[in-house]
Formats: sequence, C-alpha cells, structure tokens
Amino acid sequence: MSKIKYGSQTYPWQMNILKFHGQVPHMADVLAKAGFTGMEAEICMLEDYYTDWKKLKALLEEKQIALAALAVHEDWLFPEETKEEQERLDEAIAFLSHFPTAKLMLGHVAADPVREHNLYEKQKNQLQCISAIAKRAAENGIVTVFHPNSGDNSIFRYENDYHIMFDTLYAKGIGYAPDVGHMLNGGIDPLKTIKAHRDLVRHVHFKDMTAAHRWAVMGKGIGDFKSIVDFLDETGYEGWIMTEDESPEAEHDSDQVVLADGKYMKSIQNQ
Repeated sequence: MSKIKYGSQTYPWQMNILKFHGQVPHMADVLAKAGFTGMEAEICMLEDYYTDWKKLKALLEEKQIALAALAVHEDWLFPEETKEEQERLDEAIAFLSHFPTAKLMLGHVAADPVREHNLYEKQKNQLQCISAIAKRAAENGIVTVFHPNSGDNSIFRYENDYHIMFDTLYAKGIGYAPDVGHMLNGGIDPLKTIKAHRDLVRHVHFKDMTAAHRWAVMGKGIGDFKSIVDFLDETGYEGWIMTEDESPEAEHDSDQVVLADGKYMKSIQNQ
C-alpha cells in the first residue's frame, strides 16, 4: 500500500497574489476539494497566519490539511548569512517548531542577474549558508531540504551544478527536494537523478513543462510523473509530493488549476 502523501504549493495562488494573499481558509478549502491533504506555504501567502501560528494550526486542523513545508527563499550571496537573512530564518525555524512534521524548504532567489559571474563562489557561499541554517533547524528538531530551481540566472540549474550541490547535501546531511519541472528545464533527467540520489530525497515537487520549455498544467507537458511515483512507492518513500503549478493557466484561474492538478495526481497514484 502506498504511503506517499499529496499536496500543493501555494504558488498557483501567488501568481494572483493581490487577490489571494492571506486567503489561507480559501486555499485550504480548494486543496481539500482537489483531494490534497497537505499545503506547502510561501510566507508571503500566509500574512497574519505566519505571525500567529496558533491561528494557522487551528485552521489547518479544522480543514484537515497538514502543513507539509514552509518555503523560504533568500539571496545568500556571502559566505555567512547577513544579519537580516539570519533573523528571517530564525523566525521561520521558530514558526516551524510548532509544526514538528513540516519541513523547512530552502530555495535561492538567484539575485545576481548574470549566472556565470563568480558562479562557483556564489554556489559555495550559498551552500555554506544553507548548511548553517540546516544545523540550526536540526537543533530545533526540524528537517531541512534544498530545492534548486531553473531560472536563467539560477546557480543550480544544470547537471554540473547539481554535482556541486550534492557534494554538500551528502556531506552535511541536508535533504534534497527534487523539482521535476526545474530539472526538465535544465536538461536533467528527473527519474535518473531521483534514482541516483534517492537516499537524500525527503520532499518532492511536481510541475510540468512542454517540449518548448513552457510551464504547463500537470499532465499537459512532457513530465513522466507516473514513473517517479512508481519508483518512490517501490522504494518506500513516505513523504510528500507537492504540485507547484506555474503555468499561464494558473495565473488565469488559480483555483481551477489546483483542482485540475488534484484530478491528474489521483490518476497516477498507487493505492
């Protein structure tokens, strides 16, 4: 019997942030209607639910939706966190201490518009910051995962970048949160990579992409998600798979895309 849990990131609503920021009850209702049981939240979408963890916990318990992860993105351009970065991460760790099963998912902003400018130095600095954050989180009982992305200036976009990333994740015991869409965008084989680093996989993102490298609603692109679900089931994965739809359709109608993603995910799940 499959032990994988399924949920959605709040990003589809973030694409309409002026309409949906702080609308956590609405997002939870749509998640439940879609058949999802978990939410991965961006801080900007939580608003006062972030500053009042009791309010969020009560709401999610009422809606029977788990907080699967909190996504935090920073620049991390220097060998150590800036004072402001450390304060924001310590705030996130304190918040997550009230949700002991939720993960701290770190993703980078890639603030330098020129990817190749001092690339290795930027990679090294970011990994040092992430390692320090993961250590502080672990001291508070929180599991940290790193989520590389694939923007044009992303410093962890291609296979060579991943080799550098994995060296640190293994050395520091930091979890890996593979994102199928970002791997496709960087020309990386998602299933092959997940198989090679299965021991680090502690959280998973699904997003789809067309052959022309445009984001697509789940099941409308080239992603082979069923094979990944099957492999994770076969290897006893018990964590979350979160859809994170960034398609143009999500910007047009966030709710309907989350519902469509839920329907697609049901079609590829193993019972």
